Amino acid sequence: MLQLINIKKDYKTADQTVAALKGVDLCFRKNEFVSILGASGCGKTTLLNIIGGLDHYTSGDLVINGKSTKDYKDHDWDVYRNHRIGFVFQSYNLIPHQTVLGNVEIALTIAGVSKTERRQRAIDALKKVGLEKELYKRPNQLSGGQMQRVAIARALVNNPEILLADEPTGALDTLTSVQIMDLIREIAGERLVIMVTHNPELAEEYSSRIVRLQDGLVISDSNPCSVDELKAEQSPEKEERVEMQPQKEKKERSAMSYGTSLGLSSRNLATKKGRTTLTSVAGSIGIISVCLVLALSNGFNNYILKTEEDMLSYYPITVAETTMDVNAIMTGMTDLSDMPDLKKIGDRVYVNSFLTNIAKGMTVTNKLSDEYIEYLESMDEDLYEAIQYSYGEDLMNSLYTEAEIKVTIDDKTYAKPSAAYSLASLKEEYTAMLALLDEGEDTQFAQLASLVGYLGSVVNKMPGTADFSDKRYSDYVLSQYDVIHGEFPKNENEAVLVVGGHNDVTDITLVQLGLLDSQQFLVNLYKKETEADKEVFLDFEAVRKKEYYLFNNDEIYERNTAQTQENPHFFKYKSAFSPEYIQEQNMGEKITISGVLRLKEGRSYGCLKSGLNITEKAVEKLIEKNMQSELSKWLRDEANAMYLYYTAPNLATFAMQGASTGNYTTLKRAVGAIDTVTGISIYTESFETKQGLLAHMDKWNETHTAESGEQIKYDDTVGTMMQMMQTMLDAITYILVAFTSISLIVSSVMIGIITYVSVVERVKEIGVLRSLGARKKDIKNLFNAETFIIGLASGLIGVAVTYLLSIGINAIFFSLAGISNIANLPIWQAFIMVVI
Repeated sequence: MLQLINIKKDYKTADQTVAALKGVDLCFRKNEFVSILGASGCGKTTLLNIIGGLDHYTSGDLVINGKSTKDYKDHDWDVYRNHRIGFVFQSYNLIPHQTVLGNVEIALTIAGVSKTERRQRAIDALKKVGLEKELYKRPNQLSGGQMQRVAIARALVNNPEILLADEPTGALDTLTSVQIMDLIREIAGERLVIMVTHNPELAEEYSSRIVRLQDGLVISDSNPCSVDELKAEQSPEKEERVEMQPQKEKKERSAMSYGTSLGLSSRNLATKKGRTTLTSVAGSIGIISVCLVLALSNGFNNYILKTEEDMLSYYPITVAETTMDVNAIMTGMTDLSDMPDLKKIGDRVYVNSFLTNIAKGMTVTNKLSDEYIEYLESMDEDLYEAIQYSYGEDLMNSLYTEAEIKVTIDDKTYAKPSAAYSLASLKEEYTAMLALLDEGEDTQFAQLASLVGYLGSVVNKMPGTADFSDKRYSDYVLSQYDVIHGEFPKNENEAVLVVGGHNDVTDITLVQLGLLDSQQFLVNLYKKETEADKEVFLDFEAVRKKEYYLFNNDEIYERNTAQTQENPHFFKYKSAFSPEYIQEQNMGEKITISGVLRLKEGRSYGCLKSGLNITEKAVEKLIEKNMQSELSKWLRDEANAMYLYYTAPNLATFAMQGASTGNYTTLKRAVGAIDTVTGISIYTESFETKQGLLAHMDKWNETHTAESGEQIKYDDTVGTMMQMMQTMLDAITYILVAFTSISLIVSSVMIGIITYVSVVERVKEIGVLRSLGARKKDIKNLFNAETFIIGLASGLIGVAVTYLLSIGINAIFFSLAGISNIANLPIWQAFIMVVI
């Protein structure tokens, strides 16, 4: 069964080789109790370890069941220890963080026995050694004899063929020693028992065979056996039965499952709660650092994306008849292809034409043909919310409202009679009024008067309001704005007043719309310590009572029959009418304010501008009438246009441009003499639809060549701005993540150090597991499981702390900047950080 042939074992030290065994020849019977005696250092334990597969011989051969072990691999030795050998050590070598039952079960676990079976077999083994009442105690709760009984039960639970005992009573008192030896002798009746001892009395009393060693050699054997005798032990009848009824043997295995590794490691860590907690917390610092950077980056990114989505309505995709190609400008500024060779320049300065390079690509002309407009309108309605067309119209000259201007400033009176003034005229009048404030403390206002002209129009069109029968009419505007008073327009002659987030509108806008009279404007301007120094408010109902008149060209432009060289105006512009005259002549289209709109809470931008917003339908009807007006017909003749002079506000600039360039197109569009489209604004609500929209627009350019002049350049203002911001944010994030990742490395090194300390602390446990057949890989898995648990705890703590800190960060940012959820760590990023 077991044969040692000329076994030698050498140990190498720093400068010499020590021979522990010098050539041992022994064989053992299937059932006998063999005691190995000898002085300390004679090689007893070395011989026992070689027989048990814990150590390997230098030369010779160990034959097991007739098979040489010279070619055994690590796996073969592991299986041998697990299935053939049971160890009983002098110092018990129980795993302290396992229960009595767990210590016995571990050998069966490594052998791959199912949970139910190994539990029952472990209990049976403990009953056999008299410990059925101590199953769930820890080793430190047992006496020395009880711990040795646990060790014997662990050695027997796998029903090994060989029991190896190394000084099993060395740490026990006399009475307990007798009990343990009686138990071992009982076991020897069923299997081979080889015991190493210093006590010859015990050997003589209990052993059936005594082998004595001295200086690494066998010097006596009380009951030697031969190989022939071992062969004779085999039963011919049994061999015959095996041949007649062959059975497929179950492949023996020796492996510790990952679950067992996790269980052992978790129980070990539980015995060191303080150190494990501190290590996990310290390890989480790196995770917290990186997670906070990711949370803030993601929060800012979401804020930018949300802002961008809001801005999609304020800055729609635009196509203009004439536009600036920003990319071409940037290329012109940086293009070095036309630069002369440096060697040819020599000691001279090359004059680089900056403006010429820019001008190469500055102006882009788009051909907004009917075919292109039809192409745009043919796209899927889901890709856009509204399409708004511009015709170059100027509404300020055509929209009138009743107002009275009368103010006295430092004994200077500026007064105009009550009448229905055009909004363009009102703007001029109040600009002139501000210009009177040119003395003393009022000089600051006089200096600002010239800026009024740069404030832009106070009247705008609402997108998506050209067709009242369209099922999507008003949907886009109302998705962004709340009607806080009145109702949304139901016909083209209704308008809305758009206010700010605090129901605010600037005084300069309200006074131009005739909603704020001159006295209220002045009070709001000065706010001196008088009774009049009160906050100025306008009642919503008063706003809704305000009426406007939209006049066509024939109603406000009159042919000048008295034209002379001194008075060269071909048409006279009527900047004001009496209300009575308007009623008598039934002039214009009355426009009323049907409601007040405010941007929905949580949005930063909307598609409407503050002030008066009228329907697209009203503007289209006005342009249709103006196309048939006398002024438009007269202007279509270029010979007439070049002699045209205007007194109408807002048109003087267009007239002067036409005079200097010989092109009066802008002027003609302003008064409705041309009704072709000059610009297109396409509104979309999300990035997904925006990408689909741009893809549709790009497809046009794929089927049309630049040479034909039919390719269209569009402006994506939001996309350009946000791409720059996104690039900067990404760069900052990468830098911060790289910087904070240093703490992750420190955390990993620290966990490595703690693992090394744990290995040193658990050397005895490693030895026990190896003696029970655990592979080297299993031992690695054991400590990998421990680092996994610590790393997992660190990751979970880090993520949990990050979420808690995010609550505080969000509260601070919201109170300081009104930005919510600025620290936002997505679940998938948290998961990745835990994995890391």
